[in-house]
Amino acid sequence: MFFSFNIFFLSVLFAANLWLSVNYAGYAGWFGVIFSLIIVVASRMIVGRWKFTVLPAVLVPGAVLLLSLIDPPFEMSLFILLSALVFYATVLAGWRLFRYEKDETAKAMYNIATVAVLFCWYAASYGWYLNPSVLIPIWALLVVFSVITLLVSYVSFAINQIDREKWLIYSVFLTTLVAQTVWIQNFWPFGYLTVAVITLIIYCVGWEIVLSFFLKKLTARTVLFEIIFLAGSVLLVLISSKWYPVI
Repeated sequence: MFFSFNIFFLSVLFAANLWLSVNYAGYAGWFGVIFSLIIVVASRMIVGRWKFTVLPAVLVPGAVLLLSLIDPPFEMSLFILLSALVFYATVLAGWRLFRYEKDETAKAMYNIATVAVLFCWYAASYGWYLNPSVLIPIWALLVVFSVITLLVSYVSFAINQIDREKWLIYSVFLTTLVAQTVWIQNFWPFGYLTVAVITLIIYCVGWEIVLSFFLKKLTARTVLFEIIFLAGSVLLVLISSKWYPVI
């Protein structure tokens, strides 16, 4: 099953929440908080378990923060549409997994949505960090990246049914990897989108290696392919990105 009216309606509310965040002056107050909480609670009611609620709950503020950095109306509308689709996928995947935890299609949807949610937070966090009107210290930025990565990774490993005692260990490993990557990129002359994409590539490679190890599919060939993919992808991103002067 790929369509549910209840989830579709909730996704419309999610899109409306995003639209209001950039078109309604009072959104940053109690109205925005209450509206967002209603969406999260409704998601919990649909998916049935809190672990399936984490991803949509994290997506709600992440999408709002990233949308505030987008100016062109067309790009804003496109982002709202894509974010609503990601939200729909996260809730639908949680709903299906609640009924059958070995649903491979639902796991695939959840994993793809995880990448999108992390990108929202990585781009939004670094974008606000670069905003000259908002003074955010580097340690605070690393804390945000670490908390989001740890939380999302922990739930992701639970969804993919890795041994429970290893969830935290693998999550800490990926969190440390991401934090170190962001700290290094802090000295690079690139914008927030470039930093977000590179960080996400490194995270995904680490995640794939962990999952392959758990599934006993980790071989020298797999590691070599991941390294080549990582180097090639990062190089391509750096070549195609705009370099900003270092002041």
